[in-house]
Amino acid sequence: MARPLRIEYPGAYYHIMNRGLSRRNIFLEDKGRGQFLDLLSDISRLWKIEIFAYCLMDNHYHLLLQTPKGGLARAMRHLDGIYTQRFNRAHHRDGPLFRGRYKAILIDAEEYFLSVVRYIHQNPLQARVVSDMDRYRWSSHRGYLYQGECPQWLNTRSVLSRFGHLREYREFMRSEMEKEVVDFYKGPYQRPILGDRGFVEWVRERVGERARVEEEKPESRRVFGLGLEQIARATAKVYGRRLEELKRKRRGEQNEARSMAMYLCRSLGGHKHSEIGRVLGLEKTSSVSSACLRMKARVGAERKIARRVRRIEEELQKSQGQT
Repeated sequence: MARPLRIEYPGAYYHIMNRGLSRRNIFLEDKGRGQFLDLLSDISRLWKIEIFAYCLMDNHYHLLLQTPKGGLARAMRHLDGIYTQRFNRAHHRDGPLFRGRYKAILIDAEEYFLSVVRYIHQNPLQARVVSDMDRYRWSSHRGYLYQGECPQWLNTRSVLSRFGHLREYREFMRSEMEKEVVDFYKGPYQRPILGDRGFVEWVRERVGERARVEEEKPESRRVFGLGLEQIARATAKVYGRRLEELKRKRRGEQNEARSMAMYLCRSLGGHKHSEIGRVLGLEKTSSVSSACLRMKARVGAERKIARRVRRIEEELQKSQGQT
């Protein structure tokens, strides 16, 4: 079935949210939270995303970002998809981590930019996780307060330039949220745009029929959205082989690169065993399935193999950044 309307255009501001499947925790330890922040650095660099605010709660996250050149969908596939892969690997699980596709609320930045920053920074306070928002470690609020804790990719200038002094910023963050903003987020149906009628009409005129409507995809297909050949080529490159070598199996010789390509085409691309077999030269789907299962076990048990997977993921990230 068709997805709800996804509005994308260069320069747009979004409040991004996603929650764990069945409200389960998506962050179990500080290492995982740190890896998620590293991925925010990735999307900032690869897709030129401006990130103004974030908050990581146990079972969900919030982001406020801008896409000067567009590319929201690709950046979010990277963020949610790679984090899911790493979470699953670390905790010996597979399958979806998030309850579905991320929620992206288009923001009228002229009117609501600071209000959304405050909403995100007050999240731990409203959830009664802390009594003082200044003390919550996994929010960008501390990056605004303490320069030493501010990651390079966090854009604090756009917010702080609107206040005469840091004290004014702090007072605003602690102040009560506007009723219309509270009502917007607490409503039974989450509208896709936070803005008045004039802003909605402006968006409609600007985007028109070019608004993105993405088809629903299985969770396993949402990491890179790349084809079989692209994954196979990246694998061959990391192994120092030609693609044609991956398509041949020499009798009595273990072809690790070929098995890795099969595993990644399945786990990263979500492709069918029959499709993988046609591209990599195996007629029996059962043989592809067995190769994928063996490689999956090795990825979980052997550090060298896990490092190879990360290198191939990085190669695929580069290929996305160049398209």
